Amino acid sequence: MNYRADTLCGLFHNQALRYGDRFVFLTGRFEADGRASDKFSSRTWKQVREEAIALAKGLMALGIKKKDKVVIYSESRPRWIIADQAVQACRAIGVPLYPTVSEEELDYMLEDSESCLAIVSTPEKARRVLKVTAGKAKMPVIMMSPWDDVGQKPEGVYTFPEVFALGDPKVKLDVIEEGIRSVVPEDVASIIYTSGTTGKQKGVILTQSNWIHSMHQCSGSEIMALTAQKDLHLKALVHLPLCHVYGRMSDYHTAGLKMGGELVFAESYQTIARDLREVRPNIINSIPRLYEKTYEIVQSTLSRAKKPYQAIYNWAMSKGRIYVDCMATGKRMPPHQLMLFGLANSLVFDRLKKEMCMDKLVMACSGGGKLSKDICIFYRALGIQLIEGYGLTETTAINNLNAPEIMMEKPPTGFLKVLYDRIMALTLHLMVVRQSQGKSPYANPVMSLLLSLCYNTLVYRLRVKPGFVGRVVPETEMRIAEDGEILIRGPQVFQCYWKREKDTADAFTPDGFFMTGDIGVADEEGFLQITDRKKELFVTSGGKNVAPHPIEVALIERPYIDQACLIGDGRKYLTAFIIPDFESLKRYAKDHGITCASQEDLANHPDIKALITKEVDHVNATLARYEQIKYFTILGRAFDVASGELTPTMKIKRRVVNEKYQQQIEEMYGKPNQ
Repeated sequence: MNYRADTLCGLFHNQALRYGDRFVFLTGRFEADGRASDKFSSRTWKQVREEAIALAKGLMALGIKKKDKVVIYSESRPRWIIADQAVQACRAIGVPLYPTVSEEELDYMLEDSESCLAIVSTPEKARRVLKVTAGKAKMPVIMMSPWDDVGQKPEGVYTFPEVFALGDPKVKLDVIEEGIRSVVPEDVASIIYTSGTTGKQKGVILTQSNWIHSMHQCSGSEIMALTAQKDLHLKALVHLPLCHVYGRMSDYHTAGLKMGGELVFAESYQTIARDLREVRPNIINSIPRLYEKTYEIVQSTLSRAKKPYQAIYNWAMSKGRIYVDCMATGKRMPPHQLMLFGLANSLVFDRLKKEMCMDKLVMACSGGGKLSKDICIFYRALGIQLIEGYGLTETTAINNLNAPEIMMEKPPTGFLKVLYDRIMALTLHLMVVRQSQGKSPYANPVMSLLLSLCYNTLVYRLRVKPGFVGRVVPETEMRIAEDGEILIRGPQVFQCYWKREKDTADAFTPDGFFMTGDIGVADEEGFLQITDRKKELFVTSGGKNVAPHPIEVALIERPYIDQACLIGDGRKYLTAFIIPDFESLKRYAKDHGITCASQEDLANHPDIKALITKEVDHVNATLARYEQIKYFTILGRAFDVASGELTPTMKIKRRVVNEKYQQQIEEMYGKPNQ
């Protein structure tokens, strides 16, 4: 019994029938009834399919039909995916919302999307939906977890088992089967509200075809496509919000549906270190901050190590950088350098990756923000295949990818093709299969020799350039406008905004290219480098254009700085808010005999201010005079999502910061409010 392979629901049911009870699909810290737990529990593909069908029956019994909008208002968890597949089986449209939305935003999106049912994670979220819909048309609410809140469960609120029971006698399996089979690529799959840093959120309409093309494009490079075909059942650690296109496309669709992997859900972003230790995943998709923090921990630990250990590490990294440089330029690595790189792995990198809980990583992806070139080089020097990508909600998360890409003038034929395939298979076995099992490709001289052979015949052609987000993915066109804006056209690009015809018209050029709003440059080989958001470019009162994001990235690369937000649009000079890395500061304070009662006191201590001044001066020394930070304010707490200062992908909402800290801003410009 085969389903369509060109729809998400068809692909899911095909994979579920293929793997059945043989493989686990979803793992999380939840009991069977959806209640949170301290221990991991798993569901096989067959179990997930059965639960999705049972929920779809219940949704139909509650009146859900084709083109109805259903909100999914939840953190990332196994039942999020079950809910999404149930909605698709009804040919309805999923409207995923961030679990952190305010009541005002929740009310707006429920009404704007015209949703008629909400699936939520907890009783607290059920109460919020009931509160904002009070006095309006009744909206059924389905909870992923039991009702264990104070008081009686309100009317119209259901648990999963109750919905299963509703659908069982009323809806036949044949009806669900017909619904799954009747979904076509042109059907709308999702309305996703953009989590922009400015303005009112817009609903982006994404079709089944958009998602399917995005998924295939994400694994479009040959080495990634072969990995997907290998059926390795790789384990991905999921911590990004599935309501965001990046997390959904990379974890749920690509690692899960396309590659047939096991999705292990982290408890939260805050527990990622513990979850990494327990899971030791093969795949991790994250935002730059995770890689930055891990890098900072390594550097901090190294700074306290004995001199001989530091010398060995620095020697190993020098060999790793040669390897990365050769991969970036397409040069063959000299045989003696390959041997030394293998030795560096055996002596240093293999042990370091185990300490980082990344010894089984086959693939690590970074998106949702700009990753520092130096940090990318660090991971790739260790042999961790850190891949950068670039996309937006409107391009279904992907339009450029810096994945290993074989750069050849023409494909091999005849005997060369046979040899090519053999070497590719050997490369895949050494760098993917063995690595996924925690076995180093450099475990012994024979392995190192084989990998050296692979490298100098094929692998050196696998081009990856740190500091770039890669070339456009297959079937996609890119061009740079006269003002530097990146323009994209391809099958993954959205059709329109929900109920916003003018915004849709304004988003495209006359010949159909989507205007991303990002500024970038492409090199002679088509590798793209993002400069900044077009709307975020500052113009000082002196007429100088300043891109704030690269300066902020340079600041947070400093060991004692965790976050930075530049101010200066329309001003005489630049200023900044600096949030220190308080863990590093506490160690510094302890080593220097500084005692403070709170983080606020620590941030205001004269010695700490002097330390942060040195960090800012270090960055200023690399900048043009008009880009330099003249004054800064140290804040005693970090920007966060809950306070509205960050988007769920950790991007700063400048408008919110400007409004919230207006007095401090005016003080930095010498004009305090009266």
